[in-house]
Amino acid sequence: LLLWGAAQAAYMAAAWWVLRRVPGTPGPSALPIVLAAGLLARAVLLPSAPTLSEDVYRYLWDGRLVAHGVNPYPRAPSDPALARFQNGLIPRLNHPEVPTIYPPAAQALFAAAASISESPLAWKGILLALETLLVLALLRFLRDRGLPEERLLLYYWNPLVLVESFGSGHVDLAAAAFLVPSLLLYERRRHVRAGILFALAVLTKFIPGLLIPWLLRRRAWILLAVALLTSAILYAPFLPAGGALTTGLRIYARHWEFNSAAYHLLRKLLTSEITIRRILAGGGLVAMLLIAWRARTATGAAFACLTSFLLLSPTVFPWYVVPVVALLPLHPDWGMISFSGLIALSYLPLPAYHATGVWDLPGWILWVEYGGLFAAWAATLAAASQDRARAWASDSTPT
Repeated sequence: LLLWGAAQAAYMAAAWWVLRRVPGTPGPSALPIVLAAGLLARAVLLPSAPTLSEDVYRYLWDGRLVAHGVNPYPRAPSDPALARFQNGLIPRLNHPEVPTIYPPAAQALFAAAASISESPLAWKGILLALETLLVLALLRFLRDRGLPEERLLLYYWNPLVLVESFGSGHVDLAAAAFLVPSLLLYERRRHVRAGILFALAVLTKFIPGLLIPWLLRRRAWILLAVALLTSAILYAPFLPAGGALTTGLRIYARHWEFNSAAYHLLRKLLTSEITIRRILAGGGLVAMLLIAWRARTATGAAFACLTSFLLLSPTVFPWYVVPVVALLPLHPDWGMISFSGLIALSYLPLPAYHATGVWDLPGWILWVEYGGLFAAWAATLAAASQDRARAWASDSTPT
């Protein structure tokens, strides 16, 4: 965590330097340095063992089943019916009694990795290849909007992205790698390809589906129709599972909670967990409708939707922040830049958990994480208000 904190401090200093550059300012591009340093950091982490999370072993287990033509949804890994597939992955799985929660596009990626090698390195290699799509899309966005290409640093150097994607190997990067190119294609009115990639994003990690109300508001009928057709094709091989398709997801939605300030505040007021979850879901629905009404760009809507999810979800694991960070080059936000570093504190109870089997997240960690987030937002608003006041007080026309 000390190393992570030092990396975060260096990252934030670099982000401040990049954001100070005025678009159109002449001078050599720092993009080669941004790419070289980021790629070096990835190369260092790729062969490392995932020590903060065991999720990658669940990915490889699911991939092993799919690669052997077995539907992963009806049975949990511990089911005796899967005994002939059980191998060294089983002792590494968390919650082996729960069926998979991961949707079909993720399952296809897991199967591809398992077919290469049932090792974290094979999966991380797929993430690195997919990230190329994300980086190219971000650079195209930056050029189209007349923004400095060095802003890629806000994503490419982010320590949380490095640790969670290339240290732990979380699938959230794959969802971002499909989502951002789909938004680029949508803005370029290539709705068919945008719809395919949007479906892949949603069926890799369901969260990008929060953008659907905004797309409905914009009458993106072709994109949504293609996404629906793509989803049907991806789900088709798994449909024999019937209602078991959502068993793991329903267990997650009903019982999981972690590192959520909103959940813990409501928990002090209400005793019913299901009521708390319904309140948060209702707040999320209101947020999505407001975003659908107000957001002006696809990337702005996506950034707002993903941020709202982090604020209202009962479960906020650090890797959930990766798709938000992927949009920072287009929507620099000091609140989320700060939060992406502060959320590392949620790992503090990990050694005690390994020793005792009891997970206890101290309340002060939530205050620091979310307090830092809202403090950064408040400072940004205060600075913006001062800028507006100075503009009105000057002789020049305010912008």
